[in-house]
Amino acid sequence: MPYLRDVLRDFGDGAMDLVFAPVCVSCSNPIPTTEKDRIVCRLCWVKCRTLPHPRCERCWGPVPPGQDPRPKCRTCGDWPQAVRAIRSAFLMGNEVKAIVHALKYRGWEGSAEPMAQRMAEMAFPQDVEDEARMVVPVPTSKARLRERGYNQAALLASAFARRTDRTTVPDLLARTRSTRTQTALHPDERRANVARAFSVPDGRAPELQGEHVILVDDVWTTGATALACAQTLLDAGARVVSVATFARVIPELER
Repeated sequence: MPYLRDVLRDFGDGAMDLVFAPVCVSCSNPIPTTEKDRIVCRLCWVKCRTLPHPRCERCWGPVPPGQDPRPKCRTCGDWPQAVRAIRSAFLMGNEVKAIVHALKYRGWEGSAEPMAQRMAEMAFPQDVEDEARMVVPVPTSKARLRERGYNQAALLASAFARRTDRTTVPDLLARTRSTRTQTALHPDERRANVARAFSVPDGRAPELQGEHVILVDDVWTTGATALACAQTLLDAGARVVSVATFARVIPELER
């Protein structure tokens, strides 16, 4: 009986709210029990900034006012042409960083759902919307998987695919070796750190033939990890790769 199930679910939610009142993972303030989003409060979402304009249509990197990024954007001009588009829901800031850390380091797996909801609202070029049906997460190492118990990119990819009517394939890309954390590394060090760190498992390449894949990760910093993953997918037979992340670090804006 659907009505009875709804009543029982609402009763259960109300009882949980009495014991575990929802608290925002970003600001730690209570969230009203009437809100649907029990992970991040409305005010913190309002404070999350989208990437500023003007920006490159391909990579959403910043473009100096009055400068045309064509034919060669300073951010994506040297990338393989088969890397089609990069999209990030928010610019990295205090609230965005807190939300990412809640998912990545504090065990808040449920935060992947509202994060993916914002990612699903991003506008990709029309050819990406028409062609890309497969979603693949950036893989994590076995050591980090044991430590966290989950791959945050896989949680985001699953929720993103569901919300955009696509299919997620979580094991189509694997890490072949552990790497140092990228946080404190310079761009050249990041690229060297992830070089040859990914592979498509034996026998899985046929699934990629001719596909336009959307690669999902939590944060885009220099793009070293995502671009290494994209090249691995392209080498295995994917036709095109686009990238979706929740957050984007733009060093020149932070400075």
